[in-house]
Amino acid sequence: MSELKATRPPERFGQRSTWVLDSTDGLARLRGSLYEELTGTSWSKGSSLDEVPEKMVLVVSELATNALRHGKPPTIVTLMSDGTEYLLDVADHDTESIPALAAARLPGEGGFGLLLAQRLAIDVGWYVTDRTKHIWARFPANEAVNALDRNPLHQRAEG
Repeated sequence: MSELKATRPPERFGQRSTWVLDSTDGLARLRGSLYEELTGTSWSKGSSLDEVPEKMVLVVSELATNALRHGKPPTIVTLMSDGTEYLLDVADHDTESIPALAAARLPGEGGFGLLLAQRLAIDVGWYVTDRTKHIWARFPANEAVNALDRNPLHQRAEG
């Protein structure tokens, strides 16, 4: 993918969990909580990025960080599922700015969150409503990831 497409995600996804972040202080809790939602187990720092939950944790961290740094708070992260795929939706309240893919940069200079999302997800896009800008990413469901079937919908407020 060379650009981020401006389109809403497919409508087939149902909301599973929501997190609200007002600052980057809540990112670690978001990562741990999302991983636990997906797997039913706690996140460990040594986890590999071979599996869908780890990829989703990395992408949500990048997208939420972008929203907190470049958007207007609060940042709202929503996990959705249709039974065969997951959808992460990260919204902020800056409806004026357009998400931009990183231009050529040296390693370590940052700014590759959207590119990383495009590499790890099935599909990535963005759209704007009257009050919020959303960036979303779709991921395949993994048979080993079945904790969502056991957990009810709930909302969390994070730092």
